[in-house]
Amino acid sequence: MKRSKQLTLSRPDIADRQQFILSLVQERGFASITRVAASLKVSAQTVRRDMSTLAELGLVTKIHGGAGLPSQPSDLGYESRRGRLLDEKKRIARELAQRIPDGATLFIDIGTTMEAVAEALLDHRKLTVITNHLTVATTLSQRSEFQVILAGGLLRHNDRATTGEATREFLERFRVGYGIFGIGGVSPEGDLLDFDFRDIGVSTTAMKISRHKFIALDHSKFDTTAMVRIGTLAEVDAIFTDEPPPEKLRALIENLDVELVVCRK
Repeated sequence: MKRSKQLTLSRPDIADRQQFILSLVQERGFASITRVAASLKVSAQTVRRDMSTLAELGLVTKIHGGAGLPSQPSDLGYESRRGRLLDEKKRIARELAQRIPDGATLFIDIGTTMEAVAEALLDHRKLTVITNHLTVATTLSQRSEFQVILAGGLLRHNDRATTGEATREFLERFRVGYGIFGIGGVSPEGDLLDFDFRDIGVSTTAMKISRHKFIALDHSKFDTTAMVRIGTLAEVDAIFTDEPPPEKLRALIENLDVELVVCRK
């Protein structure tokens, strides 16, 4: 695993300092006041102020001696989402899996819909799959003829996903034929949205390494509170869902020439 390069700035401004802190927290789970101050050649008080600002934005949690990852939703929350709209997710997964040829190379994203996609792919032959979702990797490992590559990084306990700078750097080494993404939602303006800012680097890198990009989301994601932008519909080849999206979004999808696949009962 490559270590992050140390930032060398003669006069680091506020944005540079805060980005340095955020990068350390994302990659290692913790950034100490002492290390940041020494690396950037600023005072400990300056670093404390920057960490306080990041904490107020919900990007880090202030802890003794530094800053750490923000508090996570409970495991119960993820388990609850796993059982929600389960039939719809399975329909979406089955339809999407039919578009993946045997012998394909894939990236599979994190999320409960991606777990259904992994199950639907078990009838395929000779797939090579990269994922940062431990549950997806475990499911696909049932097939001995599959090559399953699990991206390293910080493992989140609630959703069993790896994330952070190490995960992003790992994915940069690959190119795959298909990227399958389970996102937090789509805005009426066509923005692809998610909930956790820490996944931005991983998601955008995974999009870049994928030749064909498929989005899988149930109808609840068309009315989303997600606020982290990871891309736009213009970057996507197809959307798989269980109900037609709102009229404005449907018109945008058509104008962008993105395939819309509605997986009905």
